[in-house]
Amino acid sequence: MKKLIRLAIAAGAVMATLAFTGSAMAAYAPRLIVTSLTNGANKPTTMLLEHLQTAADDATARDTIYAPLGYQANLGQAPGTNLGTVDATLILRGGGNAMADASGPVVVDSPSNWTPQSVACTQTPTHEAVWRLDITVAGSPLQVPIFVDHSTGAEATFSSVKIQFCLIGPIGTPANAQLLDAFFDVQGVFTSPPNTQDRVWRAVMLPYKPGSTEKDPTKMIESQAVVPGKVAFSVKTKRLKRGVVTISCKVLVDGAPAPATVQFYKPPNLTKPVKTVRTKRNGTYSWSKRYKKKTLLLAVAVGVQDLGACPATPLPGVPGGCQTATRSFGAAAFVTAKPRKKR
Repeated sequence: MKKLIRLAIAAGAVMATLAFTGSAMAAYAPRLIVTSLTNGANKPTTMLLEHLQTAADDATARDTIYAPLGYQANLGQAPGTNLGTVDATLILRGGGNAMADASGPVVVDSPSNWTPQSVACTQTPTHEAVWRLDITVAGSPLQVPIFVDHSTGAEATFSSVKIQFCLIGPIGTPANAQLLDAFFDVQGVFTSPPNTQDRVWRAVMLPYKPGSTEKDPTKMIESQAVVPGKVAFSVKTKRLKRGVVTISCKVLVDGAPAPATVQFYKPPNLTKPVKTVRTKRNGTYSWSKRYKKKTLLLAVAVGVQDLGACPATPLPGVPGGCQTATRSFGAAAFVTAKPRKKR
């Protein structure tokens, strides 16, 4: 189910970006998208973290992601532990601007293996943890370290965990590859806050100057990502005459109807949905189909919204202010379509 939610969130994020109409700093307006696979209070959860930008954006040099207060994080996994998977989309500036996809594992590494890179990226030689993204770009292997710490000092007043990574490219990468989308999950790390309030994650993103390896602090921006504290997804059936079964679904986020895309799969085939629907304004949708026998279905609901206005007060010291904001959620449920018995 995690893979299905990942795919649906990624597709929804791209659509949300295409629908975005621009900002005051149109040359650099990437997005942070964060999804929790388990909502609710004090729940261990897999987190999906995404950095998303368009080909029109300047290349990103550094992305600093802040988990909000209330999250607990276990950063003590042993080196070699597999935390999840990364999927990336790149544009090959030296290859006719062709698009390339890359994927690989997210693996815990020893911070001592990355001291020079840590100093160059974060100006700090050591960190509590390093997560390594292993991908292949234009036939060349590439490792991207992510430096992770519990927040301290002034940052601890608004965040619990600080996640930092730096990027090279298009200058200095195979085929002059520039990252457009990095989507990775981490499991066994985070536990949700002890309440069901919305959680606002933040990212501070720093671009390169166009055509240069020099960073441009004047264009540094903030992006915010809302993780709902309560997501309710229900699916039920009603048996009608002649083997027809009506399947109804309902999505509520924080107790209110929410727009969502719902895909229905027939296990064990999880490669292609048998039905894809979009919920109505009241968060519901229903459809009918004739079944000859009892059939198990897996329903996957996702929602990715571009909020436009940032929900939280922007962080100080960021010249571009908060430019983008998203809300994302995912949920899944099994349901059995069971036709009436013939009399």
